[in-house]
Amino acid sequence: MSKKYNYTYDNLVQMVYLTSRNFQDRISHKFRSKNSDNEFITKTYKEYFYDICCLAYAFNNEGIKKEDHVAFYSNNRYEWTLTDFALLMIGAVSVPRGSDTTPIELNFITNHSDSTFIIFENIKIFLESFKIFDNDLKKKLKKIFIIDKPFDIKSYINNLEDPLYEEIYNQNENNVIYYDDLFLKGKKLFDEEMDQIRNNKKEKQEFIKLIESINKEDLATIIYTSGTTGNPKGVMLTHKNFLHNVKNITPRMELDEENGEVTVSILPTWHVYERTYEYVALSAGTTFVYSNIKFLSQDLEREKPTIFVTVPRIWESIYSKLMSKIYEGSKLKRYLFYFFLKNSERNLLSKNYLKGCYLILRKQNFLIKFILFFFHLLRYILTFPFSKLSKKIFKPILQKVGGRLKGAFSGGGSLPPYLDNFFNSIGIPLINAYGLTETSPGVLSRSYERNTLGATGIPFSETYVKLLDLEGNEVKMGQKGVLWVKGENVMKGYYKNKEATDAIISKDGWLNTGDLCIQSFNGDYVIVGRAKDTIVLLGGENVEPEPIENKLKESELIDHAVVRGQDKKNLTAIIAINEEALKKLMEKLGFSKKEIEENINKDVIDHPTIFDIIKKEVNKLISKEHGFKPFEQISKILPIKNKFQIGQELTQSLKIKRKYIEEKYKEFIKKYLDKEEKKNK
Repeated sequence: MSKKYNYTYDNLVQMVYLTSRNFQDRISHKFRSKNSDNEFITKTYKEYFYDICCLAYAFNNEGIKKEDHVAFYSNNRYEWTLTDFALLMIGAVSVPRGSDTTPIELNFITNHSDSTFIIFENIKIFLESFKIFDNDLKKKLKKIFIIDKPFDIKSYINNLEDPLYEEIYNQNENNVIYYDDLFLKGKKLFDEEMDQIRNNKKEKQEFIKLIESINKEDLATIIYTSGTTGNPKGVMLTHKNFLHNVKNITPRMELDEENGEVTVSILPTWHVYERTYEYVALSAGTTFVYSNIKFLSQDLEREKPTIFVTVPRIWESIYSKLMSKIYEGSKLKRYLFYFFLKNSERNLLSKNYLKGCYLILRKQNFLIKFILFFFHLLRYILTFPFSKLSKKIFKPILQKVGGRLKGAFSGGGSLPPYLDNFFNSIGIPLINAYGLTETSPGVLSRSYERNTLGATGIPFSETYVKLLDLEGNEVKMGQKGVLWVKGENVMKGYYKNKEATDAIISKDGWLNTGDLCIQSFNGDYVIVGRAKDTIVLLGGENVEPEPIENKLKESELIDHAVVRGQDKKNLTAIIAINEEALKKLMEKLGFSKKEIEENINKDVIDHPTIFDIIKKEVNKLISKEHGFKPFEQISKILPIKNKFQIGQELTQSLKIKRKYIEEKYKEFIKKYLDKEEKKNK
């Protein structure tokens, strides 16, 4: 890795300014045109910084000043990153959230954050929000900015078919400013200043003054966590918090500044995981290609990214599509694929063992170490010739994700072991990472050299961790404890919520993550669940639901699983069934089109034949053979059609909201799970 750039900056805006100077002609962003899905617009780093300045000057001209709070509701797109840096340049504090957030939640966030300006991605979100925004909030908002401007606004509003929308728009029309107009104003202001500089009428550009006035301790953003219960909390993150991540994550990712990396962006940029990754990649002059779920597969093949960062749910989707292609082939091709996959996996595990990259959760005596060392040495030698051949076998699969991935990172949730083993075995170095919004977010990750399968990773530089039991005592290696974190990545606190801040951050600066963790005797850390999610059965057994849920998702039939059983005799599970996989199964079993349609449209999948197949699948996965204890087996299931949506059953990082799901499906739970469990007592 090149050592030319040291990733040490005074603030985030200085970072993007220096990057734009170092890589002026390199493509910074590539994104689809508004006019066509097949037409792309590209921007160089020089053009990118020019656009940031134009927008910052326009915002400043419209009255946004240092420390103003600006609510910002949009999905990932080029204008998102421009807005982010334009607000940072002024010294304003962004309050971002995705455009799919419910109007009720947007009302709470805008109100609670004391935002006086607001940015919407489009008119529809603006109108839906203002329909329920309270009058006091509307009066506080000085300006409304909208990114997308329809060709014919009145016709667009009429097509939304809500008579209130036209009235809302007419009431606020004079306060609405579109980005097209903003950029024209900003360009005029910026170009005029450039002319003054060239004619020696002005010594220093305004944006240089702005950059120099930003302090590391300045608040950069308030990110409201998606949360699994109650109202979201506003996490206050400073320039220092993000710069800690840039400084310490960038070297571990080994980004090539000289030749440049290409990345496909799919996650919501407002979320701290994607946002920080973009800061990290941007500092090394990476080219960003903005994609979405609809176009992800073709964008990966066409753009051939060298780095790809996403969440386990996306890896599950990629895995399912790849496996579907494998099953469409002949039996011989399937046999060869699985033979080489198993061989490659064994070779990789033995290679890792010989390097010391393996989990040891119990102390091993010398004899066991000696035997295991020679076992893995022998297995590595025997599988090595086939592992070379496997590269040809896996090449067509690798082409599906571009064929150039030197590294792929997974965060925002636990990485299921089957995905970890599969992608690393076929030649994609899939590296696990862990963090929280409250730690902006980086805490742990694996690395290319220390990619221990099954592990979460080791702490980033200048990040300190410890594991404590419920009494506050440090636990030993191999024992489970709650993970605490300390460092410059830890948030300033929750906005206007001292009680919640004090509950999570100790007086000496340690943050309680609430996540259960084990440190291996080899030094790797493994996140094993949430302390508050631990299920205690009637018999006193403690169960971590996440490993069980991850195992269940290995089935093509299962998209999500929610294990439950607090104070019950046995575990039960709500199983969200994949519609396509269910349809294929029913076709294979000879169901008529009418029967398939009837069963797929049901909320609960209760056909006896299908129910039994799903139950057998659950029993097969959660079994002694797969390392589960008898009390971890699932006694009853509730198979439902997968209707889980972000912002409802799922958080923005695709984690399940247990309490929301329990409440939504309480009648079905009562009928199919709790009632039958009583019979068995």
